[in-house]
Amino acid sequence: MSWNRLRRLLTPQPLITVSADPDDPRLGDLLRSADHLEEAHGATCVVLGVPQHVGVERNGGRPGAAEGPAAIRQWLRKMAMSAMIDAVRTQHLTVIDAGDLQTEGKTLQQIHDEQHDAVQEILEHGMIPIVLGGGHDIAWPTIRAMDACSTSFGVLNIDAHADVRPLKDGGLAHSGSPFRQMLETDITHLASGAFVEFGLQHHAVAAAHVQYVRDHGHTVMMLNDIRQEGLSSSWSAVVSKLERADHWYVSLDLDGFASAFAPGVSAPSADGFAPWDIGPALRSMAARPQFTAFDVVELNPAFDVDGRTAKLAAAMIMEVIAGVASRGA
Repeated sequence: MSWNRLRRLLTPQPLITVSADPDDPRLGDLLRSADHLEEAHGATCVVLGVPQHVGVERNGGRPGAAEGPAAIRQWLRKMAMSAMIDAVRTQHLTVIDAGDLQTEGKTLQQIHDEQHDAVQEILEHGMIPIVLGGGHDIAWPTIRAMDACSTSFGVLNIDAHADVRPLKDGGLAHSGSPFRQMLETDITHLASGAFVEFGLQHHAVAAAHVQYVRDHGHTVMMLNDIRQEGLSSSWSAVVSKLERADHWYVSLDLDGFASAFAPGVSAPSADGFAPWDIGPALRSMAARPQFTAFDVVELNPAFDVDGRTAKLAAAMIMEVIAGVASRGA
């Protein structure tokens, strides 16, 4: 697939000047459009929105995640650039907003197929896709794209739920099924033991689903165990698992945060992580060359409070971009 075909799959999003102060630029002032994909310099992050909640509705979740990409962008554009401005000005880092996949009137399978094509194109050009959900079903086409690149990969799911539920009604994917699809499909390049479920909560996940992941030779780190072990030690254990693979995909489900920080999600959790638990770890991980793909999923703006969850999503993305900017520094 060429860049031109990729552009035909996307609806461009307007690039908006946010700050008139040259000493205080915001990400929106420095974002590039998909027209600049060919000329990107240095490490390149490509933002791609998938505005749909078909999979959430199939899984019994609250509809509204289709508005997630727009809400994240609203706050992402306003984020200050102090952690990465030098990398952008020296062309060590480029951030492109490629737009949103055109989802209206399409089946979930069609959307997944087109997302797979778009993410694979980005990966094959050595760029880092940052996918904005949408429901967690968007993890599956990204996994397929990682596999299509024919190198070993590992997956980290930061989540309250395992998302290994069976498919619906004879084979329909949904927001609770992406990692079951990964484990039950002939995925040839998922490294042995390199899938980690991080932050699962006992009141949010079935014991059978936890055992299912472990029976497939992968790792589940429950939230209670992480707290007992300590966050630093737990992250080190995650990295040791991912280091079995050449490339890493990190999926951040916002319902892994406590609802005090993330009220606007498809399935809120009373308990969960705080932003300071996850943000620094994402930055550290994104600084590693193995970090290859990232997504933020399950934002539901209809239930957000003062944009709290959308701002949290934007802040986590900025941690990732800052990590990428620090590579080679």
